[in-house]
Amino acid sequence: MNTKWVQEAARLEKSGIDFIMVSVISIKGSTPREIGARMLVSQHAIYGTVGGGNLEWQAIAKARESLTERSTETHTHDYPLGATLGQCCGGFVTLLFESVLQSPLHIAIFGAGHVGRAIVHCLENIPCQVTWIDSREQEFPRFIPDNVTIQLSEFPVDDVIDMPAQSYYLILTHNHQLDLELTEAAIKRNDATFIGVIGSKTKSARFRHRLQNKGFSDAQIATMHCPMGDTEIHSKQPGEIAISVLAQLLKIRATAAAPVSQAMPIK
Repeated sequence: MNTKWVQEAARLEKSGIDFIMVSVISIKGSTPREIGARMLVSQHAIYGTVGGGNLEWQAIAKARESLTERSTETHTHDYPLGATLGQCCGGFVTLLFESVLQSPLHIAIFGAGHVGRAIVHCLENIPCQVTWIDSREQEFPRFIPDNVTIQLSEFPVDDVIDMPAQSYYLILTHNHQLDLELTEAAIKRNDATFIGVIGSKTKSARFRHRLQNKGFSDAQIATMHCPMGDTEIHSKQPGEIAISVLAQLLKIRATAAAPVSQAMPIK
């Protein structure tokens, strides 16, 4: 029995990619695949096969519909291969659809410099989805992890509006003015889980002053973390900065996921 699908499922889970596992659980008559055949379907890829042809096309469409709806329901569907699907084998197949939905952790990284590359390298081993944006194509490395989507953009500020709700924003471009404009756009959305900006305390003070002059409230300005990263880790090395930033993100995520009784202990 081919068990390579197990390895592929593990890779998808590790990468934080949602998928549907489609399995052949019953057959009658002549069918293209045996009981136990499996196919893994994500929004952008397919691994394995349950028989090809119209059967597989309809199964993929149904699986991706479940992904779009983020349905967690396990269900079966019957497929008469002859009259209904027009496949020459003419048998009858029942498919099982099982959802594997990851935690909706989305990280938007603006900037593909040394620190951005170090952060993406670390995120390869964390279940999440990453959108990595920069205007400089040559800054992106040749190897891109499976959970990372590259977005080449001449106007990165315009891309903020397209990010999913509750995203984590990491702003670390080569341009301080662009960092400020990205920060403004992320704050205006009013749905960010985290807005982190790379920089010094001087840069932080300058940004806070400019945001205040533009009419942002103290509460809005407080959503910006600059300098971003764990305050107990002090380093100028890209790899160590990346670890510091991810430590901060994971702490924030753990706090957000904790029950109210744990996140806010009663005194």
